[in-house]
Amino acid sequence: MHRYLRAIGFSNIKSKRDVRALLEHIYSEPTFSSIVYEEEGKCGYVGKSFGPDFGIRAFGEYEEDGRFREEYYFPYVESSVLSSTLSCSVERHTDRAAYGGIIEDPGLGISLIFYMSNGIDYINKQNQTKMSPQIKGISLNGLCTYGKILLPVYKTEKQKEKIRAEVKNRGSLIEAAQNGDETAMENLALEDMNLFQTVSRRIVREDVYSIVDTCFMPYGLESDQYSVIGEIHKLEKVMNRLTGENCYRMTLECNNLFLTVMVNAVDLLGEPAVGRRFKGDIWLQGTAVFD
Repeated sequence: MHRYLRAIGFSNIKSKRDVRALLEHIYSEPTFSSIVYEEEGKCGYVGKSFGPDFGIRAFGEYEEDGRFREEYYFPYVESSVLSSTLSCSVERHTDRAAYGGIIEDPGLGISLIFYMSNGIDYINKQNQTKMSPQIKGISLNGLCTYGKILLPVYKTEKQKEKIRAEVKNRGSLIEAAQNGDETAMENLALEDMNLFQTVSRRIVREDVYSIVDTCFMPYGLESDQYSVIGEIHKLEKVMNRLTGENCYRMTLECNNLFLTVMVNAVDLLGEPAVGRRFKGDIWLQGTAVFD
């Protein structure tokens, strides 16, 4: 049973029997399907949308009699928000026909690894061109099983502009340091020392969430899971058409990176609103936009 089914409104799924009944419902009334012809035979996705831009996809093979036999399935959420136009590398998972992507984002200072939710499109493009498809952008989305709403940190427009400039400057320094610039390395080390001293001084009299405005950092043992704190820029309350459960879909800004996160309403502590902050652990997905 997939852990993140409840994030799209399936908190009532409790057993493998429930999962099997749900998958049979999808196969009998699919919203979309996609087929890839390979030397070994036909494979592809069968999926069903349970609301605007979210649902379940199953990947598997088509047998000779036309029956679909799934290899794996996963819940997905998509959005029209383009999160990054940086160079993206894609690799196939070792154990199954699924794909992951990685973006080197200097602004975050980490390698951003995500699960590619439209991997079948990548396979199709690869078969057509006989080479790796050119990706011109990535839309990042996340599923969350538990989250909290935090109050915002008050900032003037002048302070916001200063923070954006500092983030941009730090990203440039990180990129230069990765290319071997010793001056950039020294400046980054000096910035880190000053930051440590500032945080040590403020943490005595302030709450940690008034110091840490947003964050985007790896979480747990799996490479595509992250702990995020982000400001809510857009908020939608959507309903799963099959179960009737309500979910929140939020567009967040984390360290100047925009992504869409979906969480079940029963798993969210606090009242979400534009301008407030969301804190949670997410499974990061990415939808590739091809050239």
